[in-house]
Amino acid sequence: MACTVSSVLQKCVPNFFKESDRQRLTLYLVGGASFCFLVWPKIQQRMEYAMMKDFHKVLTPAQGPKKIELFADLGDNPKTAEGKVVVLELGVGFGPNLKYYPPGVHLIASDIHSLGEEEIKGVSESKGIHFERYLLAGAEDLSALSDESVSAVVTTLVTCSFADPSKAFKEIHRVLVPGGRYYFMEHTAEFEGKWGMKILQCLLFPVNMVIGYCHSRRDQYSDICKYFGKANVHAKKVIMEFPTSNCLILAAGPHVYGKATKV
Repeated sequence: MACTVSSVLQKCVPNFFKESDRQRLTLYLVGGASFCFLVWPKIQQRMEYAMMKDFHKVLTPAQGPKKIELFADLGDNPKTAEGKVVVLELGVGFGPNLKYYPPGVHLIASDIHSLGEEEIKGVSESKGIHFERYLLAGAEDLSALSDESVSAVVTTLVTCSFADPSKAFKEIHRVLVPGGRYYFMEHTAEFEGKWGMKILQCLLFPVNMVIGYCHSRRDQYSDICKYFGKANVHAKKVIMEFPTSNCLILAAGPHVYGKATKV
């Protein structure tokens, strides 16, 4: 993927507007503005929900094989005191990860809105996943869940929107049973030393914050290691090759994915 300054200026910026449907772009910007000014936050939530459905059509071809690899042992996590493998997915959205879950696990779906609740219930039933509950909560406050009450926690493309990453990762660690794993796949700050990508992420940072409260330059790996211990975190950093020239998506190419085990 070309990451020179010239490619950023000559290719990415024009193509964003070429590829975007005008009505959809207007909806996204209006929703984002309403979020920033705290006028109609519900509009922003609906905007972001619709936007992620669109984005996942482009993201899945690159992310799918790595999600199969990532979730291969999801059903092998330690059972809770009730004798169940309980998976908590934060920022579950419309449930794009559920097709990678093994049948038989128990799901606690969580997000700051309930827009995808009915869709998730339907997908869970069709996949043989036991739907436990829908938890309306941010990752920074999982007080509705007891200590050591879930077998695994999942986030994908969510930690960029954590209001307080330190609190969120602390809560994730708290609710996991000993031996339970935290599964993550997140877009992250540029890590190969390519200035074109660094500049692109800097230029788009305010746009991402307005549209989806997305902090596109976070180093999640370091934060996860802080709470789980570096020896207990097994992760890979990769550049996702997305089949698009939309600069918002290209800027999310740097990814980190893996597992962190609570010991």
